[in-house]
Amino acid sequence: MSSYHRVTIKNLSGILVLWFFASLSVIALAHDKTGIPQKLLVGTMVKPPFALKTADGGWEGLSIGLLDMIARDLGVEYELVEYDSFAQILEAVEKGKLDVVTALAVTAPRETIVDFSHPFLDTGSAIAVPFPVSRFGLLHFSGQFVDRFVSLDFLIVIAMLILLSLAAGASVWLFEKRIGNIMFSGKGVKGLWQGLWWAMVTMTTVGYGDKAPKTVGGRIVALIWMYASIFLIASFMAAITASLTVGELSGKVRGLNDLYHVRVGTVPHSEPWNFLTQRGFATRPFENEIDGLQAMVDGEIDAFFHNEILLKYLSKSDFPGQIHVLPEIFDHDYVSFAFPQGSALREKFNRALIKIMDSDDYSQFKERYIGPVQ
Repeated sequence: MSSYHRVTIKNLSGILVLWFFASLSVIALAHDKTGIPQKLLVGTMVKPPFALKTADGGWEGLSIGLLDMIARDLGVEYELVEYDSFAQILEAVEKGKLDVVTALAVTAPRETIVDFSHPFLDTGSAIAVPFPVSRFGLLHFSGQFVDRFVSLDFLIVIAMLILLSLAAGASVWLFEKRIGNIMFSGKGVKGLWQGLWWAMVTMTTVGYGDKAPKTVGGRIVALIWMYASIFLIASFMAAITASLTVGELSGKVRGLNDLYHVRVGTVPHSEPWNFLTQRGFATRPFENEIDGLQAMVDGEIDAFFHNEILLKYLSKSDFPGQIHVLPEIFDHDYVSFAFPQGSALREKFNRALIKIMDSDDYSQFKERYIGPVQ
């Protein structure tokens, strides 16, 4: 081999060695000793209340704020990359174009594509109903109050109280008429009326004193009736109070089964829509959540069924004092961050995530978007 070729090969070998070490230097600068990138590429899309665009083109939201806390804890920077759909985000993760994805619902098909962090939110579908007192004021409350007092349940309770009072009054009257007590001197219907009057006055603790038993038997009945009246009146008032309170909060809808008998709306081809249609509920479709909730506030539908977290966020941001989200959750979902399979970042991310979620700062931050946890 000529000396020229030997020099050329030697130079080429030197270049390759330099390139190898230069590559290692670049990798070392881009990653820490654990293999975690110093600047993360984070995939996201507009999804209230998890990720929202600000007026100046920045980002905020529940998952964005949590991501910011985790990045500070890990000592890394991040760059948000916006996508139009979750399908595009999953494809980018699968091809290794992203390090993290914000706010992805945990599902079995997605688990085959990505690795999930610990869930940072337990959510699902919920029922939103109008908040009637704020919407209709005193007039609506008065109407609800009258409706309760002419309802069949209320009339049955009143009838039972009258029958019990009649039984107590008749017992006293039978004892007192034997000794000619002038306060219970009536005969037949008149005597029963006198006994009923005494029993009702005693039960309501009015205590006019115009009638009082004198016989031992009458006084024993009166004593029993006075103690029984305390229990009856307390139970009656508690039942009426509970009926009015629950009625004001939920109106026609107090749970899932009530949706069979009212007008309910949701967004077509969403998870809540699938949940309702699979169970035979008739639903009215709306293009988006805002349109559906506005229709409910306007009285066009009686309830709106959608994602619990989004409903709570919209009740604070767009419909304050106008809608109420019932506490029961259906079709539970868990929301997590997502990573490429086998990512070295996941374990470090989980440790920081758990520490932050246990802090009071995160609880207060979360209330900004969805209110206190019920």
